[in-house]
Parts: sequence; structure tokens; C-alpha cells
Amino acid sequence: MSIMKIIYKIQYSIASLLLVACLLSCDKSLDKPVPDTSIPLEKVQPGDLPLLLRGAYRPLGIYYQPYPVWDIYSDDITSIQGSSPAQFNPRSYDDCNPNVQDGFGNGRLYNSAYTAIGNANFIINYIRTKGLTDYNSILGEALTIRAYNYYRLAEAYGGVILTLDLETDISVIRRDKNTEEEVYAHITKDLTDAIPLLGDFKSADNVSKPAAQLLLARTYLHLGKNKEAYDLSEEVIKSGKNKLSEGDFGDNFRYASKSSEMLWRLSEPITGYERGGLYTMYSPPPPFRGAGIGLTWVDPTLAQSYEPGDIRASLLLKRHNNTIGEAVTYLLKFSTDTLQPSSNAFIVYPIARISEAYLISAEAAARQGQVVVTRYNELRKARGSSQKLATAFANTTAFLAEIEAERRRELVGEGRRWQDMKRFGKAIPYLQSKGQDATRLFLPFNSTELLRNIKLSQNKGY
Repeated sequence: MSIMKIIYKIQYSIASLLLVACLLSCDKSLDKPVPDTSIPLEKVQPGDLPLLLRGAYRPLGIYYQPYPVWDIYSDDITSIQGSSPAQFNPRSYDDCNPNVQDGFGNGRLYNSAYTAIGNANFIINYIRTKGLTDYNSILGEALTIRAYNYYRLAEAYGGVILTLDLETDISVIRRDKNTEEEVYAHITKDLTDAIPLLGDFKSADNVSKPAAQLLLARTYLHLGKNKEAYDLSEEVIKSGKNKLSEGDFGDNFRYASKSSEMLWRLSEPITGYERGGLYTMYSPPPPFRGAGIGLTWVDPTLAQSYEPGDIRASLLLKRHNNTIGEAVTYLLKFSTDTLQPSSNAFIVYPIARISEAYLISAEAAARQGQVVVTRYNELRKARGSSQKLATAFANTTAFLAEIEAERRRELVGEGRRWQDMKRFGKAIPYLQSKGQDATRLFLPFNSTELLRNIKLSQNKGY
């Protein structure tokens, strides 16, 4: 039975878990898988694994709508996606945030994550079943891809369905979700297994050991395992291949970048509006060349928090917004005007930058009762901001508040803020200020998914 035929047996969004199979077409095309040219499962050879791995990376790029969800959901970014002042995010909450019918990238987030997981599952099970130790680096990359996508799902929905094998039995896949704790336990296991298999950093376009270590440090910080988070973040910093940028902050987000700050990224060429969503989402409207829709901008309190000389502020642009009749601050991290030549423009999706390791190190130490300003100051020095003594902070609570503010300045637009708000105790008060409650800490499962799998229970509050 061809792998493509196996796919047809599962009419479910997790059916895309087996999509990797059709990537092995005779012409090695990743763009146009054809059932008639798919290689039968029994004919897949170890030499095909690099192509399969490319397929595992590729679904992550179906990303433009889901990528900024957590920034717009949070207090970092203001949005009037409904195009009227009455629909400030989230004044008219469900107009500007993911809802059951799909909303802002909800369905795409779910589907793209499971597509990547399915592709990774094929590689992981193939290598392990056949004992292909010569392909350990590919195994490590696939494990990291799977872990990262389960992290995306867990932060979005809490508990989700864990599927780790090439399931063809529909009853195994159509079931209720695993608990959030079970999902995070598996994320931790996959990353722990991956790290010793991976090599040193060579390119941000591929998973490396420090990239997986940083993802695991991020996971540990979320789980409150602060010693483990601290130790791993320090290993990433001390690995030596990646350095903080000190001059051109925008170079971190260029496709043809000379910076080594980016540990892992995804990128895709801009071929039209639907494929260039980050700059159209964040940039100002015409005559700015990025031709954004002009309805999404940085929170004014955050925009005003950068010190004079902070190089990160170079990617902020203040412009009059005709819809609300006020000046607002746009984010240019992904703009073709400031970062990419229009003749060769790529959207870069940051997954992990080494600057986060500095912030995790400082936060994890503080959560263990220590005010250690070393890594915090190193990051601020690279960004052109002032240095601070440990005595400037009355206690660890005050230092944690400053780390939270520094994370906002550093990572705005990169999808980290909502998890930060939950960890720093800001999410529920923010929701309450908008007339919502703790049920909105997570997104709803899409209505299409609920129809496909009637055993899947909806998250509370939807």
C-alpha cells in the first residue's frame, strides 16, 4: 500500500500526520506531491531521509497567520482587525482573537503543527525501527521538530492529542485529548533525547544542539524547573558559536543575515499577500513599501520603554493612523522596507534567538532567590542600554519585574509574550480587564476539528 493511500484512510486533520509520505515523489518534488508517484512504504530507503527531513521542516512555514497570534492576544500588540475603533484588541474580544469558527489563524496553527508532527513521526519511527545509528543527527532534528510543535499546541490549547506513531487505525486517533501535563512530559522527553544526537550550530535554518537546549530551557522555565532552565541556558551561552549583535539589530531578521544570534528560524519567499503575512500584519500602510494593512501596532507603554540609544528601537516607526486618528508605533522586525530587498524578499520566522538564553538565565536565577545581573547586563550592553547593579533592585521580585520588561523589549513580535504573561501572573488580570476570565488562557479547538473528531472535548469557556 502506498503511503499516500494510507493518508486517504484517515479523514482527520491529524491525517496530515502522514503527509511526509507523499513528499517522496519520483521527481523529489516537495511542492507537488502526487499520489501516482509516491514511493511505497516498503521502498523507502535510508538515503531518502534527508528529503524527508526537509519535508518535516516545510510545514512549519505554513505559518503566517498563526505566528503573531500570541502577540496580538497579549498586551504587547494592539489590533483593530475588525477595521473600526470599536474593535480594539481585545475590546471586542472574539472579533480580534482566535475563535471556534477559526478566528486569527486558529485552524492553521493546529493543522500546520500536526502536519510537522506527522512528518517527524515517520522519520523517528523509521530510524528507530531499523536501528539506523548513522542517522542520529537526522533523528535529533526530527525529535526537536516534533517537540517544538507539541509545545506550540500545548501553549495554544493546553492538552492535545499525543500521537507518536504512524497510526492508521482511526479509532486510535479519534479520541479525546491527553492532559497538558502529559504533553509537556513528552516535549521534555523528546528534547532530552534529541540534544545528545545533535551537532554544533552551523545554520539557523536547521536544528542544532544549542537550539534544542534553548527550547528545553524555555520548557523548563514554563514548568517551574528553574535550576534546569538556568543550567541549560548557560550551556547555550557558553557554546561559543552564537553571539549577541551589537550594531544592526535588524540584521537578526534578515534572510541573508551575517548575525549569529538566530539559533533556529523558518523562512519562505514572499510570493504574494498570503505568503507575506508578517510584514503585511505589522507594517504601516502605503506609501510604506511594506504595504501593511496598518491595523496592528505596538503597545504605547512598551514603545516608550526603550532607552535612548537602544538599537532595538530602530525597528519601531511612529506614524499617524487614519482609522483612529492618532499616532501609533509600528513594528518593523519583518518589514521589506527596512530588512529585505523587494527583489529578493523572504519572511523570517524566529523560533529561538540566543538573547532568550540570557533572559532565561537571569530569570531562572531570580526565581531561585538570586539577583544575578550578569547576563541581563550583557544583553543590555549589546543593545546599547544602561548597565545596572544588583543593588538597584530591592529584591528578586523587583528584579523579576525588570526581566519581564526586558523580555518585552527584546522579543516583541516573536510570539513569546502570552506565555510570559502567564508565568509572571499578568494574564488573568489582563483578561479580567477585558471582561474575560481564566478560560481564555487557551484557545478553542476549531469547529471543523470538533466535527471530525466528536470525542475531542472543547476547552472550557467556548
